[in-house]
Amino acid sequence: MRALYVLIGLTMLVASVTFVMCQSSDETDKWNRIACLSESNTTEDEVKKFFENGMKASEATNSIKCHVKCLLEKQGILNKSVYNADVAIKQLMKIPAMKGHETEVKQAVNSCKNEKGANYCDTAFKICMCIKEFKAQM
Repeated sequence: MRALYVLIGLTMLVASVTFVMCQSSDETDKWNRIACLSESNTTEDEVKKFFENGMKASEATNSIKCHVKCLLEKQGILNKSVYNADVAIKQLMKIPAMKGHETEVKQAVNSCKNEKGANYCDTAFKICMCIKEFKAQM
């Protein structure tokens, strides 16, 4: 489950992170997930099901999309709905599987950063799904 959140954190990117400095990243990650479940009115089961079913965009509810937006905000990747590509790249490069793929990560983030959706939640989700597609190609 944690690996899935990290994938979104990136993808959320995405990531995944400028969280609370005095806590360990595992503890901070846990509290951010809990906070985002509450903020997005999403259940852990709903999130888990979405990830286990392959993160199909067509199956994403607005709650899932808002959960993704919340995680990106908690990671500093989104700030007042402005996507920060530099922070996204930094967060993605913290993921062990991304080591040695900095060029591809930069390409993915820069190619996806201008995705736009119907609202802030949809925009965050579209950016994540775009990056997910790039990651799948790596």
